[in-house]
Amino acid sequence: MSTRFTVLGAGVGLSFVAASLSLAACASDEEAAVLEPDGTETVTPQSDAGALDVVDGGDGGALCTTDDCVFFPDACGPEVLCLNGLFDSVDSSAEPSWRTRVTAIGGRSPADVWLVGTVGMAAHFDGTSWNQADLGTGESLRFLWLTSAGEVAFGTPDRLYSRGLGSEDAGISPDGWAVRSIAEYSASSVVTATWTMPGSNLLWLATNTDVRRLELNGSTFTSRPGLPASVCQSRPCRWLRSLHGTSAGTIWAVGDNGAAVRILGADGDAPELQVTNPLTWKRLNGVWAVSDTEAWAVGVDGTILHNTGAQSSWEVVTNVPTTEHLNAVTGSSSSDIWAVGDAGVVLHYDGTAWSRVKIAGLGTRRPDLYTVWSAGPGQVWIGGQGVLLALGDKR
Repeated sequence: MSTRFTVLGAGVGLSFVAASLSLAACASDEEAAVLEPDGTETVTPQSDAGALDVVDGGDGGALCTTDDCVFFPDACGPEVLCLNGLFDSVDSSAEPSWRTRVTAIGGRSPADVWLVGTVGMAAHFDGTSWNQADLGTGESLRFLWLTSAGEVAFGTPDRLYSRGLGSEDAGISPDGWAVRSIAEYSASSVVTATWTMPGSNLLWLATNTDVRRLELNGSTFTSRPGLPASVCQSRPCRWLRSLHGTSAGTIWAVGDNGAAVRILGADGDAPELQVTNPLTWKRLNGVWAVSDTEAWAVGVDGTILHNTGAQSSWEVVTNVPTTEHLNAVTGSSSSDIWAVGDAGVVLHYDGTAWSRVKIAGLGTRRPDLYTVWSAGPGQVWIGGQGVLLALGDKR
């Protein structure tokens, strides 16, 4: 396979210093950032200046200030995000505990939604309620692949958990999930993002070294070339954090060091890599494609970018109502887009402006939010640190 690439701009580098909170006044210690085994960063707040009104909110949370509390009412309402299933809203020790992270949500329809998370967590929504699934593992699961025949969940590329795709491999769980070994992939490889067309048997995987494809033929998984490591050594396609597209032929991707690229001809044997300029050096964590020629991206420090017409340079959105790190973005149309981030931040775009969305029932908790999926206008699921949210308690 041959791979071509063209350069439309330059945008590299990563630079951010996040503000943190503490009850102590007039302190100015910097945050401590720890690189996790999967390449992500865990930032531990140390201190900040100013007196605060409420004590620490607990697991995964920030401190509650007067202004912040406006966005966290007690009562659920039609335009408010509400706690919805799986986690006990009062007892942090109940299973799954508040320490469990929901890392990916996806669905085929509003009545067929799946999620996965840390410590082997998986659950299915059937249109009425969420039910946990036993995959027979305690591994952290970070990615979902919903094929036309069944489901696949995994955290590392060498070992997949599948249901409904045949069971020739050993390791069937009580709920019918089989362990699949993928010989072509090494356990040392770090998968940083995945993407597939709904129901497709072809999955794109971004890793710490390159971009690959995994094809499902019946019950057999086969590795296929994507963007080879030789291309990614000189182009920004290592450590991509998010992939998305609206057609099989064009994929938008963003990642570390301000990486922002498009993969053209993604459904063929010779994909072309286009490098665009995001006008930022900051890490970009999420991308959502409106079309083959328009996309939104989000990242650290409340960064939001917009690209229309597949331009070489992105537009940096101003007046974003947060400076928290944004971790994921999705939407149902160009006038219904959602972004989620740290400290319980949820933003919505209505086609004109971005605004902050309220979350009910959290008390003083401010959990980090990692994933968001929308089935259509007014239907959104959001997952994070010990929390699952839906808009207006809609199911």
